[in-house]
Amino acid sequence: GSFSNRGGLFASSSAFTFDGSSGLINAGTGSSIDDIFDGGGTIEGWVNLDSYGESSGRLVSKDAYFIYFHALGQIRLQYSFNGGAYIGEWYTENGSFAYDSKWHHVAVTYDNSSDANDPSIYLDGKLMPLGTIVRPTGTRASDVGDVLYVGNNPTDIRTLDGSLAMLRMFGDTRTAAEIRTDMFNQKSDMDDAGALVLMYQFDEGQGTTVTDVS
Repeated sequence: GSFSNRGGLFASSSAFTFDGSSGLINAGTGSSIDDIFDGGGTIEGWVNLDSYGESSGRLVSKDAYFIYFHALGQIRLQYSFNGGAYIGEWYTENGSFAYDSKWHHVAVTYDNSSDANDPSIYLDGKLMPLGTIVRPTGTRASDVGDVLYVGNNPTDIRTLDGSLAMLRMFGDTRTAAEIRTDMFNQKSDMDDAGALVLMYQFDEGQGTTVTDVS
């Protein structure tokens, strides 16, 4: 596939397409992707969506957290906490994200070590204002041993509708500059892959099996 700084990935052979009604990628339970946000972590990927998905399609999902697209035109992170107010949720402003048949890069960084911390949500390399914050109290829930699902939730009722490319997870908080530097780069061209713990390039061609190249 080829990339362009005019808007992302264009070759469908380097993307995984979801139909908005069923299907997911089971990324397993590897220890490297456990508690990714402890002390700071980053999840990012390219999306080209045809709608907001099945009942708000999910980019990624674990029992403790998920990132999804809401019909109000929001990118959202929800994270579970133990004690106090059990759920934290952060939204970008209404209408900040639209499905428009174009590729868009989405990145979420978060440090769950304090219930006072807020995530940073980036769209196409730009930090987005948070329109709503439902602040939790207590201690973050651990996701050790939980399966990571990509493009859906475990019960297959939150399917993405569209294509996903270059999904990455990092065990550190990527800066805006780091996100922009590597957002177009495949693994071999990355400027900094030191904290990379999962990456799907989706360059296997046609099929139903994808490989973690991290």
